[in-house]
Amino acid sequence: MRRVGFALIFAIVEIGLAASNPSASVPNDQVHTLKLGSFVIHPPSPAGLILKVRIDGGPVLRLLLDSGAQFIVLDKTAAARSGHSAGSELDLVGVGRRPKAARMAKAGSVGIGDLVFHDCELIVAEGRLLDGIDGVIPLSLFAGFLVRLDIPGKTLDLRPYPPGEPVGDGELSHVRASNNLLFIKAVLNEFREGYVLLDTGAFVNAISESTARALKYTPAFAFPVKLQSGAGATEGMMLPSELRFRFGSRVVKANSVAVVPLDDLEQHHGMAVAGVLGYPALRESILTIDYRDGLVGIGTK
Repeated sequence: MRRVGFALIFAIVEIGLAASNPSASVPNDQVHTLKLGSFVIHPPSPAGLILKVRIDGGPVLRLLLDSGAQFIVLDKTAAARSGHSAGSELDLVGVGRRPKAARMAKAGSVGIGDLVFHDCELIVAEGRLLDGIDGVIPLSLFAGFLVRLDIPGKTLDLRPYPPGEPVGDGELSHVRASNNLLFIKAVLNEFREGYVLLDTGAFVNAISESTARALKYTPAFAFPVKLQSGAGATEGMMLPSELRFRFGSRVVKANSVAVVPLDDLEQHHGMAVAGVLGYPALRESILTIDYRDGLVGIGTK
């Protein structure tokens, strides 16, 4: 059975806990550009983007930039190096995986380039997450800015919001937000409509089992695959053919798509989730994200 990497989709099981909006010490009326590094998995393949981060003055950590995560998540070793170990217990869920034990903590400062964020909630996960990273950092940490993520150019531009009015760009689509995660309405293969999670931290694209049935994909046309995530391993079925995600007039093609159970994700966010649009489908895209007004654009250069 083949093994590939999959999403670091971490949802919090603990009832009543929602993502917060930490404050930045640098005013958000300024423009900031952050350089990103590549995250490569074995066999060698680009799988995401890395930010270098210091937490509470500790050593530089390599964190995966993940629009599919609610909180900063560190493995136990990285957290200890940054002075964090204890905290209230909770459970993390990933795709098709039993909850993973973790603890909640709070970072006094999170330094990224010339930006410093204060009072950020922090999850300390038991054990190692994935080789090559110390944890994940949610894209929503930058929700106080208009976000432009140039994935092929490996830059994250943070710009001030237009005062008192939505971003004037007809190419942006409304999204459904839940705990700072972004679900975009898409039409799959010009047949099935549903909400798709925008997840820059997912190493493969995915659709739910019910979506696969609706699109008439059967096990006879797929092969089993073991998917590795920060919450552990799960099994899925890899489709042999391309899948098309249409967002308005924009079509994103996904050449590798896994069929996985998305029940935990649906239960946590209270909606039917048709799939996950991950890094492989987005790697040539430029994302414009307006967290304030719930707008997302997926473009190209």
